[in-house]
Amino acid sequence: MSATILSRVPPTLARPTAASGTKKRQPTNDWLAIVRAEVNALLEEFFSKKHREVMDVSPPTVELVSEIAALTMRGGKRLRPAVAAAGYRCIRPGHGMERVVELGAALELLQSYLLIHDDWMDDDDERRGGKAVHKSLRDRHENGHLGDALGILAGDLASTYAWELFLEAPYPVRAWADAQRAFLDIQKQVYCGQQLDLTGDADVSRMHGLKTTSYSVRGPVVLGALLGDPSEDQLHALAAWAGPIGEAFQIRDDLLGTLGSAADTGKPGLDLVHGKLGSVIAELRRSTEPAERSRVEAVFGNSDASAGELAAAQMCLHETGIVQRLEQRIETLRADAAGHLANDLFNPQGREMLTELSDKLTVRRA
Repeated sequence: MSATILSRVPPTLARPTAASGTKKRQPTNDWLAIVRAEVNALLEEFFSKKHREVMDVSPPTVELVSEIAALTMRGGKRLRPAVAAAGYRCIRPGHGMERVVELGAALELLQSYLLIHDDWMDDDDERRGGKAVHKSLRDRHENGHLGDALGILAGDLASTYAWELFLEAPYPVRAWADAQRAFLDIQKQVYCGQQLDLTGDADVSRMHGLKTTSYSVRGPVVLGALLGDPSEDQLHALAAWAGPIGEAFQIRDDLLGTLGSAADTGKPGLDLVHGKLGSVIAELRRSTEPAERSRVEAVFGNSDASAGELAAAQMCLHETGIVQRLEQRIETLRADAAGHLANDLFNPQGREMLTELSDKLTVRRA
């Protein structure tokens, strides 16, 4: 177990003994839509408030707020708020979703911040079917350097907004310090993972655990659970579920980024031509000889690769069994995660929600 708050919680947190509430349980096929609608509504209200706030202070700066709002509200499956909601429901079943809305919105703005900076670092001009923030600002000001600098400012502002919403989340008093440390840990781990990604570090598993699992699965489920005042055993079990699901989520993302189309993934191109070192390339280099993978290496990091060369590289990944092995790895990880839910620590409602999320996170097309 990591020494961070995401997997280590003081034993002073006791499992609640009070009644959990009397609201009618929502069918599992409705709860994701409820979370999405509630988080979207809060985000719309929040951005409207921020527009007014900035107009009173510095009207030209409203362009940054508008860019953050456009990215945040343009697509996005709200899976991180859903993970947080499921973590909360594991501890406090029967309640409505109102206690997780501020946290869910904060997680979405945290993601916007990370995406804004990530797109600039990767020189990606598209995100979620529209212009990346730095690209939009470049075009508006007809100045590449200025657009990039403003894009960094927009990301910084989104980070501040994420903290503003997080500080409004209704955490129990005795869980508040742990929640703050968890929110900090997410960000510190993502920065470490991004550094490994940018430098092409060979430890892909470590990079994914830090960059993806921390803020996509483990952090949200722990932060959601802390809203319900959980026991240490409950938090350990949730973190144990999150580890393999987060890895499977990233492998699926890598498969989509390598084999999927821009229409499926919302990304401007494929990871092969971008030279992105992820699960697919790591497995290919680990398990094949240079001659076997030559078609892939020929296009890796080659932005001038033809459509035919790219198709040949993708075929090679199938022929060498890389895709099949990674699909099997995903199934193994899913089974491992499910094992951590097979106990009486959680209400069946919360377990059902996490099981449904396991599918949403690891069996997806985009």
